[in-house]
Amino acid sequence: MSTFFTIHLILGIWLALVNFTPIMAPSTLAINNVIIGVIIAFYNAYYLFAKRDVEAKQS
Repeated sequence: MSTFFTIHLILGIWLALVNFTPIMAPSTLAINNVIIGVIIAFYNAYYLFAKRDVEAKQS
């Protein structure tokens, strides 16, 4: 498993955990979701446009 997929897995688990459990207050939760969303968007853009590789093999 590459770093790309590991980061997405960890952040996905974090988002599921904080959204379905009362760990954070609602206002903090909204800010958390926006920040994580922006991080994932920039990370995806970097891999797709700058690096041009997500280690997906064509079949």
